[in-house]
Amino acid sequence: MSLFVFYFYKLVLAPLAYVLMQIFRPLFKGKLREMIEDKNRGLYKIKSGETEHTIAKARPYWIHAASGEIEYARPVIREIKRQHPQAPILVTYSSPSAKKILEGLADVDVWAALPWELDFLITRFIKKWNPRVLLFARTDVWPVLVSVAKKEHIPLALFSATFADNSSRLKGLTRYLTQYTLNHLSEIHCVSTEDIQSLQTLELQSPLLVSGDTRFDQVFHRLENPKTLKSEFIPSPEDFVFIAGSTWPEDEAVLLPALEKLKNVHIQVIIAPHETTSSHLEKLEKELSQRGLRYVRYSQAQIWPAGSVLIIDQVGILAELYTWADIAFVGGSFRKQVHSVMEALAAGLPVMVGPQHRNNREALYYQKKNYSSGMIVQVIHSSDDLVVLLQRMKKRQDQIPHIKEEIRAEIGKNRNSTTRVLSSLDKILK
Repeated sequence: MSLFVFYFYKLVLAPLAYVLMQIFRPLFKGKLREMIEDKNRGLYKIKSGETEHTIAKARPYWIHAASGEIEYARPVIREIKRQHPQAPILVTYSSPSAKKILEGLADVDVWAALPWELDFLITRFIKKWNPRVLLFARTDVWPVLVSVAKKEHIPLALFSATFADNSSRLKGLTRYLTQYTLNHLSEIHCVSTEDIQSLQTLELQSPLLVSGDTRFDQVFHRLENPKTLKSEFIPSPEDFVFIAGSTWPEDEAVLLPALEKLKNVHIQVIIAPHETTSSHLEKLEKELSQRGLRYVRYSQAQIWPAGSVLIIDQVGILAELYTWADIAFVGGSFRKQVHSVMEALAAGLPVMVGPQHRNNREALYYQKKNYSSGMIVQVIHSSDDLVVLLQRMKKRQDQIPHIKEEIRAEIGKNRNSTTRVLSSLDKILK
């Protein structure tokens, strides 16, 4: 059955999708159109000083990271370069959103749009770059791609893999395509034993290993190599600091009423919106003013006055800001899906999330972990819930250093997934 579903996908669905994308391309806008055009052009960029010939001759490590999955790939890229300085790194992407990140990664020698799911285009891509191995970060393992790569005798592996038991990839006809695809992999490195249990329903032949989540390695690397923040804003040890990270208007609609109720309580508040557009920031400032809450913008202010909300209007510094705080709320969780809670947890913070958090493994897992702070991750449903939890933590302010150390120790158990993945991969390559 798996073989039948694969050939239907390969001979009918994939070519049909390609044709439809070409026909309707003029009607598409934004990232979708950019993706189509990147694939059509076979877009790629090579690091200065390298050539197609030198990269192909040295046989690059090929990593596919669809979009945000590049965060799982970063520590793997870094460790490959540390162990094999002369080996080129080739990274492919699916979403154009990844391009800006890839441009800034010094260890990547060439990055390119993943070819269309057509046999001859993938074969041509492989012949061009001559990779020694293909690693998939997290997800986005394509059936025709792995089929062609296997024929070309390229070892294949998936790392930081997670499969919820209710995943659509494990249901209906899709499960047969998933089974066919994953059976082409030399190894599947799962985040947890629960993921292996989910995959066992497919009766796979490929080895399944628990190696953990490489993104934790990236988060800890970031904390150990922080970006510089404004030193004049660093809170004093006596301050109780609450940070709301990656917030959307739906999150702020819950946060601001709570802050209004707490404005006579000494809490230093940081709000880091997910979108720092002028319209969003101005709307947020207007709403704060209407509630009698003072504020300053990070990029414009010279000081952070006590009792003022610090609005972060600069992207890329949230991980460092978490280290200033004592407790966090992670945004997206009153909208569609919560953003990653990893950075806040790695900084040692108890974390609050709204009801829309079931997309995030850590938000679910750490609700079950009970320490000095109570549950490491707590779910709130209203402004009143937020008020109660902040007041509770404020009363326990003298215990916060111990609480943060306890959380950091717990989250630190997730380190070294990258080492486990690459140690296993070395055995395959040898």
